[in-house]
Amino acid sequence: MHSRSLLTKMIVVGCLISILPVVFVGTFSYVRSSSQVQKQVNVAEMQYIKQVNSNIEQILMTVNHTLTNLVDSTIMADVLRTPLRASDFKIYNDLRKEISHLQSFDTKVEDVILLNAEQNWLIKNSGLYRMNEHVDHERFAAFFALEHSTAWVLLDNRHFQDKISNSNCAYTVSLVKKLPVRKANKKALAFANIPACAIAELIQTEGSEEVMIADASNRIIAHSDSEWIGKSLSETGYFHSDESWEEASGQYRTMYEHHPYTVTYYKSDFNQWTYLSIVSIDELTRESKEIGIFTFVIGMIIIVVSVCFVWLSSKRLYSPVHKLLQFITENGNGETRKSKNELQMIEEHIRNLFSSHTRMESEIKDHTQQIRTLFLNRLFTGTIRSAELKERLTTFGLERAANWRTMSVLTLQIDTLDNTRYDQADIELLAFAVSNIVEETVPNEQRLPTVWLDHTLVLLIGTEEDADAWMNDYVYRVTEELQAHIQEYLDLIVSIGISLPFHAVKKAPRAYQEGLEALKHRMLLGKGVIVPFRNLNAGKHSVLYHYPVRAELGLVDAIKLADEEDAVRQLRIWMDQAFERAQSPQEYQVSIMRLLNKLLVTQQEAGISYEQTGAYGSPLYEELLSLHMREEIEEWFKDKVIVPLLHVFSDRRDSQYHTISEQIIDMIQRYYDTEITLEECASKLHYNANYLSSVFKKETGLTFSEYLTNYRLAMAKSWLVDTEMTIREIAEKLKYNNSQNFIRSFRKLEGMTPGHYREKYKETS
Repeated sequence: MHSRSLLTKMIVVGCLISILPVVFVGTFSYVRSSSQVQKQVNVAEMQYIKQVNSNIEQILMTVNHTLTNLVDSTIMADVLRTPLRASDFKIYNDLRKEISHLQSFDTKVEDVILLNAEQNWLIKNSGLYRMNEHVDHERFAAFFALEHSTAWVLLDNRHFQDKISNSNCAYTVSLVKKLPVRKANKKALAFANIPACAIAELIQTEGSEEVMIADASNRIIAHSDSEWIGKSLSETGYFHSDESWEEASGQYRTMYEHHPYTVTYYKSDFNQWTYLSIVSIDELTRESKEIGIFTFVIGMIIIVVSVCFVWLSSKRLYSPVHKLLQFITENGNGETRKSKNELQMIEEHIRNLFSSHTRMESEIKDHTQQIRTLFLNRLFTGTIRSAELKERLTTFGLERAANWRTMSVLTLQIDTLDNTRYDQADIELLAFAVSNIVEETVPNEQRLPTVWLDHTLVLLIGTEEDADAWMNDYVYRVTEELQAHIQEYLDLIVSIGISLPFHAVKKAPRAYQEGLEALKHRMLLGKGVIVPFRNLNAGKHSVLYHYPVRAELGLVDAIKLADEEDAVRQLRIWMDQAFERAQSPQEYQVSIMRLLNKLLVTQQEAGISYEQTGAYGSPLYEELLSLHMREEIEEWFKDKVIVPLLHVFSDRRDSQYHTISEQIIDMIQRYYDTEITLEECASKLHYNANYLSSVFKKETGLTFSEYLTNYRLAMAKSWLVDTEMTIREIAEKLKYNNSQNFIRSFRKLEGMTPGHYREKYKETS
């Protein structure tokens, strides 16, 4: 589980750190001790073999020395020259006495055989024989062919008819010397016979250890098992048939019946015998195994204790991580936990905390700026209370404004983006750039931060001097610099409205309205102007305003007749009359909005959809209100409304036949004040009513009843504004059952009662 991955890793790492050294030390100790034990055993085996060699060679050397003394004695010299007959009894007796010295317990010599081929006699324990008459004379005579004058040979007792040994041992080790010693012509032999079993008795073995002695031809001379004596080493299974040892001594491993053995050998320089010890490695390592078992038990105890300690300590160390992880999991996303381990989750959480902290600081800064902007917005719109004004100024670090004694509000607007490298999508970026230019041009201690209100940059500037004239001069200088810098850096023309000087911050809303009023006079003054409010109207009231109705009717008629030239001329006449008679910006706006409404009503009455004029989804009212120059307004009416209507009416005029929908619309416009129905229209046009309904809906986007209701509503609104007909009369004329039904329907569609609508729009007209 991911929730326990860190704990598991800690336990695993801790166990590895604690277990691996124990395993390493235990293994090293076992291997080292085993190696030392085997090394010591090998050394002991080599010492033992040498000891056996020393013990046996001491006897053999004694036998050799005694026999040498015997054969070199005067008696032996005399015997060799004597045929040993009955008359030589004294010499024979003396010889037997000398031989008896050789046959002792220490020498292990059982019998001494002397033979003289020249004198034809043979002496042994059993007596004196004529050599040529002895049953084994040929076998004894064969030893004259030995390569050396002295040799140790292994005799098989079974090859002699006259026993050469009284023991039960099948083999006899014999020291053979050719006589006489100092003459080249050897005519006699001396045999000192030692039973092989007597030599084997000198070898003491323990357990499965096997010790043996082999002669120069690798035949076993001595072994604890008499059955092995006389066999070749290769027959034992421990050695190869061609076994040879180049070194005088050594040790090596061999395999016997799939078990390993250590062979220790020592080659004697005295008689070239090889002393061998064969020890089972399993026996040798028995003590090592005991050490290994003991080491394993102790290691396991240490490992168990270490694992318990690691588990407890890891769990204790993991506890804070677990609590932190639990807190993160309970307050975070569970999906994250499945894909990450604890440290990654904690790291990510910490990163998120730092990121959130940085983001929060940024958001707080942004929010502070937004709140400050909101405060300035409320300040200029007059929605902030005077009691909290000073506190708010201090909160946002604007307390300098409380010390100003003379102030003024500047309102700045971009005149137009036409014929510039900018378009409407750049307006926000341009607003930001203009704000930066304004804030860099006007010193911080003499202004409040800029704020944009309805596409108008508003700036409050002030000074601690109590002088309106100084303020006016300073404001003119600042506004000229602003216009110049914006023209230089952005290549834009802006107009600036200047309020009257005032002496209290709470008067800022009135000053803001004065700045806006000043800007509205660009319709008459043109682009790139600086308009002080104190230069407007000169204290005179506005004259009574009359709307150019005749020019409007002429324009509508020209559009319906699809006469583009006359429509453009009537639009210019309307613009001249509207701007000649209007005295205030509000009057300009009312006039142009009234004209737009009339043109849209004409479009609706003619059944022309917004898709046909290309104005679908276009905010016509907002676009019109955003224009401030007369030329822009006239061009906008022409391009956006009049020319598209002219094209539609022109298409209708040039068409040979009206469409079905146009015929229905024509019937609605002629018979709207009757009980007209879709079925009546279908009957007159000779079409199915359902077919007419689908065609009309498809072309106009409205059902027959919806279009009839809208047209009657348009007529009702026209009568409410342009006539003195009562609401009851209008309801009866439009075929409502009673005036209450008409009022409810009107309110549902317009959001107000017919009476309220008449009061509202009669006042504006």
